[in-house]
Amino acid sequence: MRCIANYEIESEMSVVADDVRLKLQHPKGQFQARIKNIVRDDYSKPFLLSLQIIFEAPSLNEARNLADQRLAECLNMLAFVTGAGVRRHRTKQIVDCTHLSGMRECLVWADSAGHEDPQPFLEENTIASMQRLLECDLPPAVRRAMRWYRIGVYESTPEDQFQYFWFALEILAENLKSSEKVADKCPQCKSPLYCERCETHPTHRPYAKQAIRALIQAVDKTCNDETIEALDKARNALMHGATLAETKKDLHNTDMHIVDVLGKILFMALVHQFHKEISKGEISFGSPSTYVHWTRSAIAHVSTIVPNGEDGELDLHSLNGLKVTMATDDPPQGGRPSIIMMTHAQHEQLELLTRKQGDHQELCKRVCKRVKMHEEKRATLILSTDMARIQGALKCGETGDWQDLFREILSANPSGSIPTSGPGAGASAGAK
Repeated sequence: MRCIANYEIESEMSVVADDVRLKLQHPKGQFQARIKNIVRDDYSKPFLLSLQIIFEAPSLNEARNLADQRLAECLNMLAFVTGAGVRRHRTKQIVDCTHLSGMRECLVWADSAGHEDPQPFLEENTIASMQRLLECDLPPAVRRAMRWYRIGVYESTPEDQFQYFWFALEILAENLKSSEKVADKCPQCKSPLYCERCETHPTHRPYAKQAIRALIQAVDKTCNDETIEALDKARNALMHGATLAETKKDLHNTDMHIVDVLGKILFMALVHQFHKEISKGEISFGSPSTYVHWTRSAIAHVSTIVPNGEDGELDLHSLNGLKVTMATDDPPQGGRPSIIMMTHAQHEQLELLTRKQGDHQELCKRVCKRVKMHEEKRATLILSTDMARIQGALKCGETGDWQDLFREILSANPSGSIPTSGPGAGASAGAK
């Protein structure tokens, strides 16, 4: 079947005129591409190019992966030829264009919910720990390694994360490696190699891989030779054009992603650079559950009519009126939620309020859906924005059914609320 994939591309360059659409034909007929400016009305939006790729696919579902492959090939060449930065902003649709007219099968990507809540664990302990660690006079190599760690944590592509982490680990290893000479070992029995002519074991300063191995073994006593070999193979495979998915089979006896294995080793290696400050007292660190950035998306499979444009080709911009959106029931959050306790009778009253019309209804629903049994009482998690509204209403002396209920509930909690103890609440907590 013949398909069109419609992408929006963040770009440092634009087509010379807004009404011009450039057309690219792959010399071997693998795909066609059409590139056009997306006119923006204010600077709050990034500049985007419309990139549509026409290609052949066995089915609409299989077209998703094929489209991404064609997109990567197109963007790689575009960046190479122009020297300008380009990257995918989002996928909008993939449309079956096999038939000349009539209803068409489409995959329509949902717009994002507009936010992804952060982990609320930035607090005074974090700032105090930063101040303590800043007292250390770190060598330039350690500072550079910390920079690559930061870039790797933020990067969204696992292959790039692995490379950044490895680069940081290699910088540390080279800076810390011993001046004592070592011998190369037999790849089979691991015994020092012997030169019969010289009648000696040749030695040299540790190579980069030897220094990295020594550093890993020094900072992580649980890391065995098999894991170190798997990390080394993954690094070599990436340098020769493979992907992490192709090297995943080399990491045995663990469910951890190989990026997480390397990230945690690098973190421990960096922590060891601050051993003097850490030994003086408690330092608060965040420990992510994973370094890999997992994303959620929603795709709708619909049948609709797609009209032709003035040039006789399908006008995918006409599908802008077809909206698929991911939404949550909760407002965006920045602060940490709270836990409060209530009686069974108070819980029943809260449930009644969820069925009573008013501006309180959604708030009560959010509180009620998080209620859990806790011994003989009920415990509920209240979002930070909802708690701010509740406390604001009580502070102003508002009266009413929901205000009076929460006034009664909070009066039974001495501190007004009980801080949560989930990710981000403790000295060593944190998650992505």
